[in-house]
Amino acid sequence: MIAAIVMALACQAAPEKETVKIPGTKVSFEMVKIACAPGLRTYSIGVREVTWAELRLYSEPGPKSDVDAVTRPSDAMSYFGEVVPQESRAADMPATNARWHTAVQYCAWLSKKTGRYFRLPTESEWEYAARAGEKGAAPEKSGDVAWHAGNAKKMTHPGGRKNPNAFGLHDMLGNVWEYCLEFDAPPVYGPVLRGGCIATASDEITYASRRLIPQNWFQDDCVRPRSVWWLGSDKIHQGFRVVCVADEADGKERDAYASRVAVQVALDKDDVDVKVEKATPDLFCIVKGEARNGGDRTIDELELAVYYLTPEGAPHWIDNESTKPHRASFSRCWPVLPDGVRSEADRKPLKPGETRPFVLYLPSTFAPDNEVDRKKFGAMVTNLRFAKE
Repeated sequence: MIAAIVMALACQAAPEKETVKIPGTKVSFEMVKIACAPGLRTYSIGVREVTWAELRLYSEPGPKSDVDAVTRPSDAMSYFGEVVPQESRAADMPATNARWHTAVQYCAWLSKKTGRYFRLPTESEWEYAARAGEKGAAPEKSGDVAWHAGNAKKMTHPGGRKNPNAFGLHDMLGNVWEYCLEFDAPPVYGPVLRGGCIATASDEITYASRRLIPQNWFQDDCVRPRSVWWLGSDKIHQGFRVVCVADEADGKERDAYASRVAVQVALDKDDVDVKVEKATPDLFCIVKGEARNGGDRTIDELELAVYYLTPEGAPHWIDNESTKPHRASFSRCWPVLPDGVRSEADRKPLKPGETRPFVLYLPSTFAPDNEVDRKKFGAMVTNLRFAKE
């Protein structure tokens, strides 16, 4: 293990940085390439947490958002009102109060805008990037690299004002908790966050810092069903950063190959409630299906979108006629994910002719019967990565 860490540090001695420009906008962000992580594939990760300037390009109405004008969340600023402090919503501040759905969908939007494959980091990818070769439980001086309860003054801070780690990454610890891709006990809906935040005690800022969403992050959302997109709370404690696992160089090949992956969804479903501590439960249904690689190339990562169907058989992405307009009634899953923490079967590449089952917790729909068929579901491949040949 020590030899592997030494090798990784040698590879990362001069971090390979790039600036990614979001097409059609003046907004850009930096990424660092992680090329020598033991047991992990090469990936790039955001130098800083996603800012409001970046997230607003996706979440707020306007021509820059039109890659997908259907599956956008409700407008964040109108949703929050004065719950989130104005100073915490500045363009260069880390975007907060997003739910896992918003973070995942932002990554999908960014993928479409750039032709690359962005998503949230797996826990393994996140922790390797956070440690940057450090073997201890925490940095020697957490205050040098992290905003925490002892120095943040109860406010989030723009990325880059604390020292970076050895990979050149800022705020991997502290400032805001960061969403990871997989759930705590998949497929049960239970987003995981890593790294600590401005309310975390300095002696609790560690590379293993990890939590689920607590009840008080929902406390100001009094409307039911609860928003799938936003956390209605003045607790500005959670955000996210992105990773990129495939570049635009083979983007057209990946898009074309998606049609060769057949996805079937079972017609039966189970309704289920997911509780967060003592809070009113979120309402989901359990959907099962199977993906088959009908092409001639091996896939080592596969992303699917799963959704309800309308009575006419078209995708039903969001509920408009409900107490929560734009409420998502779709979700995403990764039946092939080699760098994940799930079963060995899920980590194996999907070879030509092979199938892979999946199980998904889908947000329940509250649309009227003339808009949705509650017994029928569809699915599509939204991104993939080829195995090295």
